[in-house]
Amino acid sequence: MRKKVALVLGGTVPHVHLIELLKERGYYTILLDYTPNPPAKNYADEHLAVSTLDKDAVLKVASERNANLVISTNVDQANVTCCYVAEKLGLPKPYSYETALDVTDKQRMKRIMWEHEIPTSKYVQVGSIDDINELNLKYPLMVKPADSNSANGVKRAYNIEELKACLPDALRFSRNGKAIVEEFVSGKEISAYGVVISGKAKVIMHQERVSVYDGEDKVIKCYASLAPSRISEVAAQKAEQILTQIAKAFCLNNTPLFFQGIVNGDDISVIEFAPRVGGGISFQTIQEATGYDIIDAALDSFLNIPITYSDWHPMKGMYAVNQIYGADGIYDRTVGGEQLLRDGVINILSFYKHKGDAIDSSRASSSRIGVMVVDDKSEAGLRKKISDAFSKLDAFDENGRSIIRRDLNLDLLWDSTSPNN
Repeated sequence: MRKKVALVLGGTVPHVHLIELLKERGYYTILLDYTPNPPAKNYADEHLAVSTLDKDAVLKVASERNANLVISTNVDQANVTCCYVAEKLGLPKPYSYETALDVTDKQRMKRIMWEHEIPTSKYVQVGSIDDINELNLKYPLMVKPADSNSANGVKRAYNIEELKACLPDALRFSRNGKAIVEEFVSGKEISAYGVVISGKAKVIMHQERVSVYDGEDKVIKCYASLAPSRISEVAAQKAEQILTQIAKAFCLNNTPLFFQGIVNGDDISVIEFAPRVGGGISFQTIQEATGYDIIDAALDSFLNIPITYSDWHPMKGMYAVNQIYGADGIYDRTVGGEQLLRDGVINILSFYKHKGDAIDSSRASSSRIGVMVVDDKSEAGLRKKISDAFSKLDAFDENGRSIIRRDLNLDLLWDSTSPNN
């Protein structure tokens, strides 16, 4: 009897767990990723060097290999490809290809949010410097690519000169050559992770994101996340209501769903959202903190199996996700991590960089070496563990030079991120 075949688009860290779950369900797994050694490569049955953004190339592989499933649980543009191929071949999918376009193109996303009165900042889409001469927007403004992943090309501008300097970078990272310019909303940035069941959302965990504008180019770097986020109970309830509003506006009925937003008092303004699992190791943090396997829920979503959250429980204590940033150089190794895990100072340690990889501080995603998770019942205990971890962890370049950025440290910068600041 022929084994079911699943194409997994993108060799990310979360897809290691996805591949394990697929194998448990009896699938032969083929990983598609154009890079030679993605993190999930050694877990799949096969690895093909195919770009997840090349819809027709993925369609060709799916047809030739008689795929039963084409899936990506945490990469926006790869989800577009999944839905495209699924519609062409009559395979199961979490939502339509048209919906996948709506939720990955920020112009389409913002337009639909405005039409359905989902709270979000005023914006315009631009395609060149000439488009920004008569903007009816209030400074400061945020500039971002219209259809790009991560924080690459995202900048803040305080006047027209800064806007003109920021825009080319945003356009360069945008696949469709467009950028979004929107009014800046002050407050605390959060991510609200949930699931949609029969069109109604349930928040699984909300997490506060802590960022800085780093270096001469003022690159936005999220160096830590704190769960639960330090927001009011009213704002927490609104987060769940907003997730349900988004689900209804975009016809999402059975899928993981999260949004990034700004909380000011009890009010929330949505920055953007995605009907998928969050990036990085958010799936691990959610499972550690609440017992909920959101990757498994995403797999059910792709297979059109109703999602449940019977194994979920409320958070106990505090969890901090700490990004490990590096200075420019060629990465060689990190030391001290295994001992920190053995000593129980940190719960999870995961790496983005491999020996020989370049670290480029001008891009947030290119300057991250790895990430670690710390938890404790108290704020004081959490801060002490973070301080211990950063004092004992070190990273080196190929010349033996320490390149770890200890200044991007939640304990060190805690007072500037408190609710009163």
